[in-house]
Parts: sequence; structure tokens; C-alpha cells
Amino acid sequence: MKTLKNDWLIWVIILSPYLFVAYFWDKFPSQIATHFGMDGQPNDYSSKVTGLILFPGINVLMYFLFIVLPKIDPSRKNYGLFQDKFKIIRTLLHALLSYITMVTVFYSLGYQFNIEYVLFYGLLAFFLVMGNYLGNVRHNYFIGIRTPWTLSNETVWKNTHRLTAKIWVGGSLLMMVIYPFLPQEISGTAFMIFIGAIAIIPIVYSFLDFRKQTTGK
Repeated sequence: MKTLKNDWLIWVIILSPYLFVAYFWDKFPSQIATHFGMDGQPNDYSSKVTGLILFPGINVLMYFLFIVLPKIDPSRKNYGLFQDKFKIIRTLLHALLSYITMVTVFYSLGYQFNIEYVLFYGLLAFFLVMGNYLGNVRHNYFIGIRTPWTLSNETVWKNTHRLTAKIWVGGSLLMMVIYPFLPQEISGTAFMIFIGAIAIIPIVYSFLDFRKQTTGK
């Protein structure tokens, strides 16, 4: 109960889309766009119940998952070393899911906007803010850049997360600046390259740093 009380902001973020959906329930079409192509056009639909109730339910399940994970993590003692940052990370993840839900809600209600920009800039803002806290994540088995090399060496873990933080912040800022100027036919590809880069570079770096830490090469 104490945890639920302390997480009141997270619950506001999680439940706000449900309250909005409940209020406008009769105004939604029977089929809800739940997936969009790189051109911003919907390419998959679901029923109102699935798209507006069950999908946001992932956010609720994630909340309880985040409560359980620190208790079963072999490195659970380390969570106390970044407890405040862990809560911020949890809040950011819940906010991202609620944001995506609300974008879907407004689109389904007929509001006109460039959904590609709205979703991409929402994700860029997420990576930008998350990057500011990623460097403070301590060694654990569930949150962060989990590769065989970061999990087996705490120095590699620390170095990899510090580099990743810089890449996420710098890369997100760069994409925010250049994205509006990219031709529409390559903007989606450019965004996917960005996602690939911020995911793959930390993995490669963790391997190279592990080799350096263990062999000196």
C-alpha cells in the first residue's frame, strides 16, 4: 500500500488515458487504428476494446512487473544505489506508453495532425530524457544495456551506460534538429537508422570494452 501511495504520479499517468477513453467512448469508431507504417498511415486495426482498453493495460502490467523485478534480481542490492533514478525511469516508460495511447485516441477521434512527426518526436523526447538518467543505472539483470559483457563485468557495465547516455542524448538532439529538413521519402529510414545506431553501438562497445578490461587489448 505504501508503494502504491508513493507512486501516485505514475498511477495518474497510467489511468489518465482510461478516463479520457471512458468519457469519449461513444464517439470512437468500431475499429481503432493500432499500427502505423513509416508513412504515417494506419496499416492495422483492432476493436475498441482491444485498442483502447487491452493495449493500454500493458501499462498496468508493467507497473506490477517493475515492483517484482527488484525483488527477484540477483543484483537486487544495487537497486538501492539508484532508487530515485529507477523511479524516474519507470515514470518515463509509463509516460511513453500513455503518450502513444493518447496519440491513438486523438487520431481515432478524427483530429488532424501529422502522426509520423508526433510519434517520432515523442520517441526522441523519451530517448533524450532517458539518456540523462541511463548513466546512473547500477548493475542489474533487468534494467539497462544487458549484454553478456556488461552483466559479467561491472566496469564494462558502468562504461557502457555512460557512453550510451551520451549517444542517446546527443543523437536525439541531432535527430530533433535535422528531422524536419529530411525529405519525406527518407525520413522514416533515417529514424530507423537512428534507432539501430543507439541500440547496436552500445552492444559493440560493451564487447570491445570487455575485451580491453580482460585482455588489455
